[in-house]
Amino acid sequence: MEPTEQLEVILPIVCNLVDRITPAQLTEPTPCDQFSVHGVLDHMIVLGTSFSSLFRGEEAPQADAPVVYGWVPAKDFRSAMDDLLAAVRSEGALDRMLDTPIGRMDGATFARVVAFDGLLHGWDLAVATGQVYAVDPDAVAAVDAFARVALTDELRQAGLFSAPAPAPEDASALEALAAFSGRSIEERWRTPSTPIRVDKNDVPTKMDVPGAKARQMPDFGDATGLGKMAGEYFSLAAGTDIAPLLQGLEHDMCDAPHWGYMLEGEVVVTFVGGREFTFAGGDMFHWPPGHSVRVIEDTEVVLFSPQHQHVKVMDHMLAKLTG
Repeated sequence: MEPTEQLEVILPIVCNLVDRITPAQLTEPTPCDQFSVHGVLDHMIVLGTSFSSLFRGEEAPQADAPVVYGWVPAKDFRSAMDDLLAAVRSEGALDRMLDTPIGRMDGATFARVVAFDGLLHGWDLAVATGQVYAVDPDAVAAVDAFARVALTDELRQAGLFSAPAPAPEDASALEALAAFSGRSIEERWRTPSTPIRVDKNDVPTKMDVPGAKARQMPDFGDATGLGKMAGEYFSLAAGTDIAPLLQGLEHDMCDAPHWGYMLEGEVVVTFVGGREFTFAGGDMFHWPPGHSVRVIEDTEVVLFSPQHQHVKVMDHMLAKLTG
């Protein structure tokens, strides 16, 4: 996969991640030890702006991060990433020699460096804010192949990267790459083994022909042995919290898995262990057993659930409501 193609895959996904970060998450730590979530955003905006000038053969302007007080600079971030991608696509960008922060190299090689940096910082943001990072495996493989050669001992000794960290035996390809870059793969940073929430635009394209575009998320949960499925449509008002109605069930949570699509609104789902994910209109999702739902904005949602399991949960909730 060519470097421009890698960036065309990675940068839009990272922009979608940033759109979903909340102001309260800006101070959260990330796997990149030197940066909080806010720090990663600033870092990518500043470097993205500077790198755009490099690829165009222009003198890099003084780039400053936007002043942020209680809001997420999502528009500034997307603008910087869109301009960076346009610069990489510009005529002669991949052929000209560039004086980069890590040495002189041709534009194509530096574009691969930028893809590597963008992929990992996207992972930093995703795991720090509880989001699924669904990147095309071919793009991850292409970045990994380059990184294994380009990330030399000299770059580590210069302080640009830490020594490789151990990767868990069941590490995903992206986690293994993060560990190779020097990031510690702690349990709190583990990527869910099964995607939980995916924006429809992040679902990998399987087929794209005139008049038809098909997207497919493989391994999106396993319904083996669950029996008949029920199709469900829920309208939920802002402020609704089903946690009190689930008390008495295992873990005091819904023990039925669900697959579905958020038509509109916003909910926060808490899973066993306390980890929370925010779901909004346009999200396709899988909720494993052991969860509770809190509604932030009026919501319309379609669910597909194992009929016998979810009926028991709903009967339990109805019994709670009727006292």
